[in-house]
Amino acid sequence: MRGSCRTARRVAIGTRRAPRAARRVGVARRCAGRIFTPPRPPSPRPDPPRPAMPRRPPTALAARAAATAACAVLLATAPAAAGAQHIVGARDALARRADSVFQRFDRTDSPGCALGVYQDGRLRYARGYGMASLEHGVALTPRSVLDVGSISKQFTAMAILMLQQEGKLSLDDPIRKHVPELPPYADRITLRRALSQTSGLRDLYVAMAQTGRTFRGDTVDALRVITRSAEPNYEPGARYLYTNSGWILAAQIVYRLTGQTLAQFAEARIFAPLGMRDTRYLADAAAVLPNAAEGYAPDTAGGFRLARSTYDGAIVGAGAVHTTIEDFGRWLDNYDAATVGGRDLLTAMTTPTLLTDGTPARSGPTQAYALGLNVGTLRGLRVVGHGGSWAGYRGHFLRFPDQRVAVATFCNLTTSGPDSLARKVAGIYLADRMQPDSAAAWSDALAAAPVVALPAATLAPLVGVWRHVERGEVRRTRLAGDTLVELGGERRRLVPLGERRFRAEPGAELRFEGDGPVPTRLVVRTTGETVTYVRADSAALAPERLAEYAGVYESDEVEATHRWALEKGQLVLYANDRRLGVLEPTYRDGFVRGGTVIDVVRDRRGRVAGYAVEAGRVRHLRFTRRR
Repeated sequence: MRGSCRTARRVAIGTRRAPRAARRVGVARRCAGRIFTPPRPPSPRPDPPRPAMPRRPPTALAARAAATAACAVLLATAPAAAGAQHIVGARDALARRADSVFQRFDRTDSPGCALGVYQDGRLRYARGYGMASLEHGVALTPRSVLDVGSISKQFTAMAILMLQQEGKLSLDDPIRKHVPELPPYADRITLRRALSQTSGLRDLYVAMAQTGRTFRGDTVDALRVITRSAEPNYEPGARYLYTNSGWILAAQIVYRLTGQTLAQFAEARIFAPLGMRDTRYLADAAAVLPNAAEGYAPDTAGGFRLARSTYDGAIVGAGAVHTTIEDFGRWLDNYDAATVGGRDLLTAMTTPTLLTDGTPARSGPTQAYALGLNVGTLRGLRVVGHGGSWAGYRGHFLRFPDQRVAVATFCNLTTSGPDSLARKVAGIYLADRMQPDSAAAWSDALAAAPVVALPAATLAPLVGVWRHVERGEVRRTRLAGDTLVELGGERRRLVPLGERRFRAEPGAELRFEGDGPVPTRLVVRTTGETVTYVRADSAALAPERLAEYAGVYESDEVEATHRWALEKGQLVLYANDRRLGVLEPTYRDGFVRGGTVIDVVRDRRGRVAGYAVEAGRVRHLRFTRRR
């Protein structure tokens, strides 16, 4: 009978060839008085030693039989029992407060997050909240493997800096020295600019969205999009603007100089030396990844749908690192131990980049961009961090070097908000050393502000189109009955807090400003920034006026053909024969589609000659009218 529970344990663990079967049984299973946790899959790197699991003392035959029967029942109902959580560290008062931050995810019918709190080079507290797989009833744990998106950039930066240490390149090399197929303007872009979001390179993913094509996402396609871009967004070094293109080029440079892919280089030079055996760059979206958590997004029925990446090599460098809360702690400890890279390299990674005018490359109110990292302060403490977002995954980490404390939140739900979660947890563990949380106080005050009833006549002057030229952004406000709404990807109700002050969810304040009865400016404030938009001329065009814009337009840069067709009184955009959506006239010769602004260009005779696409991370992408 003693062998029965061992047999059950073997069933629970599954075979080395069937990691998914192992996960279906559950993350933790109580059987005959023991907690059984399925082991991680095999790896070329050996496991660190683990403490032996205490043996259960002998019991009576009947008790053992009952335990074995109970074990069988549990194994038969594995998905239902998979909510049991694997917890690392003591669940003390601070840990319980951290648990409360993730309360909305702590259930068996929702995706969620894995949390890690690190202190003095060790994992102080870690836990999963919610499910890694809703289909198979597998819970998230600190050993769940998640895509961390742009958190990957720091690993790419380290690879490039290692090659600089070896004399194979310099951060001050023009990037065209290593990727000569780039256009001539890339002679003005150094590797340092490419790794600090100050390059001016257009973002390849935003550019690809203009093509209407299904993109498999391999390296060849990615390089083709980047190298065909005719101009930068701005003069390199003039400003900060986030882009992924430089990181794709960095991965290619690693390959050209070493003969190894970035995934191979990082495995041999970074992950293996640090014992990060569950961490890798994933260059094959169809690869089987043991212990991987699925990515999810909310569906319209109140449940969830899968949100998987379809990209292969075209994401490696900018993203594609898959890791666990446990493994990430080993990487964080390297910032203090300097086991890999050395102290000088790590200092270079965490030093703010300067623009050509000598000012820091500001990425936020108290943040500047270094090399794959944001550095600055949070509530009075020095902090280093970064976020990540890809497919259904979201992640964020904060490291406080002076306190030797760090927090990481890796989530598998698009709406999880890991940056806010990480800040809240950091505030729990560092409360006695942080300044008062003015951002949270502002957010709480905004959420608690009483609603003021305003008639439609008062709201009418607030309707309009609001433009920020430098950012390439447009906001639109409309009346829906007696309610002011903002149009965009989704229609958002603006809650009146005063005659010209409104709250927009989540956590944004809108103020309409200007002398006279009709406001001329819209000021949008969040905890991260305050942005002012200027009123643009509204345009309501009759169908006969819309007809002059209908036609075929082409862009050699993205190898795309756009067709503007007049259908039922609306202009509809087709890209390579795929319907992308309705073009809404917003101001004179200006249209909006989702978050994309389109400025029509006319020739000397006043005829429509083409247009420029302004889409945030892609500026001045030109299309020429062919017919």
